[in-house]
Amino acid sequence: MRLRTCILSLSALFALVYPLALWQKQRIFSSIPIMESLAYWFWIAEPLLIALFLFASAAAIRQKILQYVCIIAASCFLALFTAETHLRSKSADFFSLFQSHESVYVKSGITSHLDEKDSTGPDPLLGYGPNPMGKMRLAARRAKGDELIYDVLYSRDAEGRRVTPDRGDKADTAILLFGCSFTVGAGLNDQETFAWQLGEMLGEKFQVFNYGYSGYGSHQMLALIESGRLDALMGRYTQKYALYLTIPKHEQRCVGLDNWSRFAPRYILENGALIHAGTLRDSEYRLFAHSLLYHRLYDWVYALENPAFLQWLTARPVDTHVAIIAKSMHELAARYQADFLTVLWPGYLRIEPYLRRLEPKLRDKGVRTLSLTGVMPDYTREKYRIKGDGHPNALAATRIAEALFEYILENTQTGAKQP
Repeated sequence: MRLRTCILSLSALFALVYPLALWQKQRIFSSIPIMESLAYWFWIAEPLLIALFLFASAAAIRQKILQYVCIIAASCFLALFTAETHLRSKSADFFSLFQSHESVYVKSGITSHLDEKDSTGPDPLLGYGPNPMGKMRLAARRAKGDELIYDVLYSRDAEGRRVTPDRGDKADTAILLFGCSFTVGAGLNDQETFAWQLGEMLGEKFQVFNYGYSGYGSHQMLALIESGRLDALMGRYTQKYALYLTIPKHEQRCVGLDNWSRFAPRYILENGALIHAGTLRDSEYRLFAHSLLYHRLYDWVYALENPAFLQWLTARPVDTHVAIIAKSMHELAARYQADFLTVLWPGYLRIEPYLRRLEPKLRDKGVRTLSLTGVMPDYTREKYRIKGDGHPNALAATRIAEALFEYILENTQTGAKQP
């Protein structure tokens, strides 16, 4: 057998078997540790294997035109391999902002070091959620170097919620906050979060409850509302408000386009109706999401926040996201007679493309919206985001609290004190 025939056959074999093995990883090879390493190297190995296959094909065929086509295609895959290799070598600079975490758990006078993952536990309804932990000191540093990004204190109540001013029996109005790390106040001290600041502005007649958690989306909000877990809490208050802060990544999360919430609730649209359909482990997007987990070139393009690319990526998920928000609004009204508001974070996709797509769709469903561009008209990442992190800083949290305070003041019949 000729050498080029051997090269052609072997490269074709590996180019086909490798993605098949990764596709079956969760089903067949999940107990084999080396498969995780194979997944890590997929986006380097596969373009190289395909390039070798095409180069071998060019040497094997005689027609000049087909040879040129194979060589050009092989060059493209070789360029992809080169770009992926280069970005992977720089990945700590570009993408891994928090590879060094230092956590200290403080409760009942006892202080001990704690791995950050221990602050999160499995939740049969939401996929995962916070553990009630008292106080936790969390510091984050850059992946390279010793630059401190933040060093803050997190406190949680008995239900695992980030603490807010406790009004006890004085409050007759409940304010429920839903969302992700932007809502929970990642990188901020307890009293810097917009949930805490809103509670201080509203006064003793209002009790704020922070149900936000890192990585959550609209699907966790709806599942929590439908579960009845909020029944006992809401029954204690005469007026109720639910405020949901959404960012564009929530559109991807609600259909499974992430890599951490495969056991989160899954909702699908069938003939215009929203249906609960198990968990996101069964989502048609899971294979796509898992394959991109270690794709540094994809990460780089995504990090540019190109509106056209991100609109293409979330063209279908946005309708599911809107349907979930609308159903959350209806469930809150039917169960608790609660007023619902969706708050739109500015600037995440350079503001306009995001708002042009999402806000009209929400309003068509009767969902009231509040864009934060009004309180952050001078929005820039440098001004309103934690340097080296990307979450809202204390200034942004103050602006959000002010906007929500004005909204509640205009819509409530309970007196609130002026800030």
